[in-house]
Amino acid sequence: MLDPHPDALAGFDRAQILKAAATVGLLGGGPHSAPRIMAALCNPQVQAREVAALIGGEPALYARVLRVANSPFYGQSRSIASLDRALVVLGLEAVRGIAAAACLDRTVPKNRQQSLVDLRAIVRHSLATAAAAQSLARIRRPALAAEAFIAGLLHNLGIVVQMSIDPAGIQAIIALREAADAREMRALESEQTLVGHEDCIAAIFEAWNLPESLVAAVHDHHDPAAVTPAHRPLAALINLGAHLGLASGHTFTLEHTPASRNPFAMACLGHDDAELDRIAEELPSRVHELNKALLDG
Repeated sequence: MLDPHPDALAGFDRAQILKAAATVGLLGGGPHSAPRIMAALCNPQVQAREVAALIGGEPALYARVLRVANSPFYGQSRSIASLDRALVVLGLEAVRGIAAAACLDRTVPKNRQQSLVDLRAIVRHSLATAAAAQSLARIRRPALAAEAFIAGLLHNLGIVVQMSIDPAGIQAIIALREAADAREMRALESEQTLVGHEDCIAAIFEAWNLPESLVAAVHDHHDPAAVTPAHRPLAALINLGAHLGLASGHTFTLEHTPASRNPFAMACLGHDDAELDRIAEELPSRVHELNKALLDG
């Protein structure tokens, strides 16, 4: 096993995380930058008119939203030809989730050839997590379906910042994975890196002024039991959604095998294995359609 990162106990404070996030383009920019649009879409208090203005001002985003709205992912029998129609037929929560998903690929840095980790694989895993978490929420927590989709979509975005802050730590984890180390991601991070990916995305969410529920859910999606009771259901949805995403084959370098299903998360939501198995069976086709509409068009 590799020696722990020499500065692994030093840690990074929030200001350093945000500085790195700005460097890789996840903070700042003009009002029409992908991070600014993403932050607005992720806020559950955003109004329909604001969403319409954000999407309407970006022709490429507008086209992607309509493509997803008309895809088999939503199963509409009639064509949706305008954003106003999409808001009526699908509802505000679905439209802002679609738009956030369409922004994700724009938000992730484009210098993918130089990346230590396959960023497109992270995006695809994130889409799988979002779709699975949304499906889980619709069973017993329908009020959380929109937030589950968005939190699942962005739960691993902190890895982009983590790679900028500590490439040596990420390289150490990759080496351990190549040596068949199957330990949970948090365990490897605590041993090898300066900062965890959950700390990074939580700091970004705070900078985006998102609700505490979303910050808590992404910060402890690997350990929902650590979350304040009021926010545990959302964290549990992301935990199980990520598990199902990995189990369906949507993996990436740092997480290429799923851990066991988290019994606390399942008990928190009241799910059984049969329900998760059913979602797992449907997930590959759902993710294929979402990928096709968002990324391949």
